[in-house]
Amino acid sequence: MASEELMSMLNDKVNLGEELVVKLESVDEIDGVMKLQRKIRQEIEFLKKLQKSKKVKVEQLSCSNLRHLGAMVDCALRPGVTSVCKIFHINDSSKLVIDIISEQGRVWTKVIARNPKSLSALSAGKASYGARSILDQAEDYLECAKLYPCMYQPPKVIFEFMSGIEENLANKLKAVGVIVKGEILPDSNICDEDDVSWGSDASEDECLPDENGQETSLKEMSQCLDEHPEINTLNLDVTAMMAYVSNMTNGHCNFVFKQEVLTQQCAWEAERPVKPILERLFEGKSLVCCETAWNDFEKIVNTLGGLMEVKRTSDLKQLIRVYPDDFGGEDDYPRKNLKVRGHVRLRSKIIFNFGHRIKALTVSANEGFLRAAMQQGITYAAFIHESRALTEGKEPTATKFTL
Repeated sequence: MASEELMSMLNDKVNLGEELVVKLESVDEIDGVMKLQRKIRQEIEFLKKLQKSKKVKVEQLSCSNLRHLGAMVDCALRPGVTSVCKIFHINDSSKLVIDIISEQGRVWTKVIARNPKSLSALSAGKASYGARSILDQAEDYLECAKLYPCMYQPPKVIFEFMSGIEENLANKLKAVGVIVKGEILPDSNICDEDDVSWGSDASEDECLPDENGQETSLKEMSQCLDEHPEINTLNLDVTAMMAYVSNMTNGHCNFVFKQEVLTQQCAWEAERPVKPILERLFEGKSLVCCETAWNDFEKIVNTLGGLMEVKRTSDLKQLIRVYPDDFGGEDDYPRKNLKVRGHVRLRSKIIFNFGHRIKALTVSANEGFLRAAMQQGITYAAFIHESRALTEGKEPTATKFTL
């Protein structure tokens, strides 16, 4: 191929890469988008070095990962995407990058842009030792999905083939539980390796570690019980119990306190009362908590609570069943290894892991914990409400006003 033609192709690829980066700017709030942009920029830098050297080979262009990255961008721009390039740990030594997470965590999608022939050949064992086929990757996805359920159901696993997939391989994927998207092509006769593009998209499974500590949308975590009527047990966090018994949420939000945070919460409570939300949530459900949650909550009430808050705590105790912290057995792999640091406090880890073991919805205002846990690749089934503090003991020094 003439060098001028190769340089023209090279320029086109550089322009494509720059367009992909710009496209992602419209969805930069999605977790992992900056990571994907960084991956594209790395590819652009490599191509620009070739431009500068003016020594480009056709193999270098065919091995470019921009085709796969472009397919990732197309998927990231779809409605309902909550995360891209999300890293999950299968065990202490193995991790998996999930290309696209959507539908509030209920769907995991792997994007494949490889030549259909090469996929079939690799799955038939016609590749170098150690190369992983699409069937191997399907096993990884399905195994990982079981470790990270969404509302206690493993996410659906979709493999989307941007260049199509041959029928025999598609049927094998469907048989193990993978949903196949893309054009189903007739099977070809896999002959020699010269007919197969092994280099194309070779690095499509790679992804950079997240260095930016991006926040992930809590939409994956806070899901209304109306969507999940099968969950009949609610695990109450300390924050939920405080909000339930607080004087502020029980008709006494007409105060200006010396503490600015309490005055702010009163204003929120007047606009968005929390107690009716909790009461509707609790209706017809079994209320539980672990010993750590109840003991810490009781200590807070006994230290800071007023007479009415203490009385409501006594009434709440009649509605809730307290279990040992270790009830339900040992924690599963990823949650057991959740590192206690920053917003991940030991008490919160105990409470949320307890809820996960008994397959309850944890009711909490502790969104900081949920965000921090998600940065470690760990999700919990949770309903998030606004935080409310105990206020009865502060009322004597506050200014009361008429609503």
